[in-house]
Amino acid sequence: MTKLLYASIIASVIVMSVFSADAFAQSDFKKIEGDDLNNPVSQDILAKIEFAKKQFMQAKETENKRNAQQKLIDEQRAISQESLKQELQRMEKTYEEFTPRNAFAKYVSNLNATNHGIFWDQFDYLHAKISLARDARDSVIKQGGTFSEAMKQYVQFAKMPKIEMQNIVRELNIKHNLAQEDIQSNFDMNGKLPRYENDIEAPCYGCTAKISKVQIDSKQSVPITRTVFEPKPTQISDLKDSLSDLQSQFLESKNIIAQKKMVFEMNEIIKRIQELQ
Repeated sequence: MTKLLYASIIASVIVMSVFSADAFAQSDFKKIEGDDLNNPVSQDILAKIEFAKKQFMQAKETENKRNAQQKLIDEQRAISQESLKQELQRMEKTYEEFTPRNAFAKYVSNLNATNHGIFWDQFDYLHAKISLARDARDSVIKQGGTFSEAMKQYVQFAKMPKIEMQNIVRELNIKHNLAQEDIQSNFDMNGKLPRYENDIEAPCYGCTAKISKVQIDSKQSVPITRTVFEPKPTQISDLKDSLSDLQSQFLESKNIIAQKKMVFEMNEIIKRIQELQ
């Protein structure tokens, strides 16, 4: 009996599959008209169609309003940007003489012309570091970093430890013939000359001839001899030489990527010098 029932069901499915295609092919849609419009099912379908139309029109209207608002925002933004650009140009022209370079040029113009070179080298060195620091800061912010992270990068490039400052001043003094390299070697790691309680015992740095020093309250003269200092630790001396080379390259370079690399290298050298001291 069960087998017969299964056979009947299978036969029914086969018959429906054969004739259903023709049935749907003859008419996929049925037009509702006349009395059929009053049919509850038809009324329900028509109501749903009308509701869907209203929803579509509302969505379309909302989209049009949103597009109009966005267009207005874009136009206002463009106007604001143009206004800001013009205002910045006006301010740049008004305060042109107060820009860092122009203000510094005004200051340097009042100094002895023979010293202009060293002042401008100092300015260019610091200005390059600040420019790199700003670029690093802005890069972090553009990439979604926090203000704290951006400022850490800024400090990494802009900072100038005492060792770095002393070294660049020393090298620039030598470069512009304002100091002799052998005299500079007499300064200790802190940039100071040895201190003497009695001035009469102080050596004459850079003296090549034998001269005498006379004490004010005595007729006794004391010969001045060139002092001999203990040599600086070789490792620190080598590191400072490397720092000097990098600082010179940094000052001459116009390549931002190369300058950033040099700053990292200089910071590492300074860190090692500080550890050795």
